[in-house]
Amino acid sequence: MSAPRGLPHALPAGEALLWQGAPRFGRLLVSAFRIRLWLVYVGLLVAWGGISSAIADHSTAAGLAAAAWCVALGAVPLLLLVAFAGLTARSTVYTITSRRVVIAHGAAIRKHLNLPFTAIDAAGLRRFADGTGDIPLTPRPDARLSYLLLWPHVRAGRGARAMPMLRAVPEAEAVAACLADALTAHGVAPRPLATPIATPAATQAPLPAIEPAGAHGEASPA
Repeated sequence: MSAPRGLPHALPAGEALLWQGAPRFGRLLVSAFRIRLWLVYVGLLVAWGGISSAIADHSTAAGLAAAAWCVALGAVPLLLLVAFAGLTARSTVYTITSRRVVIAHGAAIRKHLNLPFTAIDAAGLRRFADGTGDIPLTPRPDARLSYLLLWPHVRAGRGARAMPMLRAVPEAEAVAACLADALTAHGVAPRPLATPIATPAATQAPLPAIEPAGAHGEASPA
């Protein structure tokens, strides 16, 4: 049996596929790639070109040329950023099964993070006005995850702990409810999010997280 898209191999017997999805490009561009900051940067470049030309008492044509050059300097990295965000959105697959969360990402080198429910210490939901949201997962202390290898599907936690995150998920509340039901069905005890997200641009809410009652799982990229 071939492996479903987004999984390194076929699901074993007894494990069910509950949900799969990908980040929404527009929200990913704003929340993870900080496109607004880049637009401010380009605007500052243009303003600086015009101001410096005026201070130097250059002609209007020279000032416009300086501003155009600054736009070009800022547009190149901006376009690269947009292209990278689009590639990330297209190549990423988030999966929730009855036993784990899987993050598949990477266009050139495919990587899979298998995070069993028994390896998750807490989870949360950050909702945005467009219905998308971020679902951060706090791994148990014995999990060793790389921030660089997971970026942008990660946020920094307390003590520099890397927290895997399902970013820019469409219909985030429904996905969070699916994850909460799966955790409950797995026989775990929910508790509030351990490291809540603080942001004025979104609302946040706890998602049932787990305190494993049985053996400890291990979080490791496949």
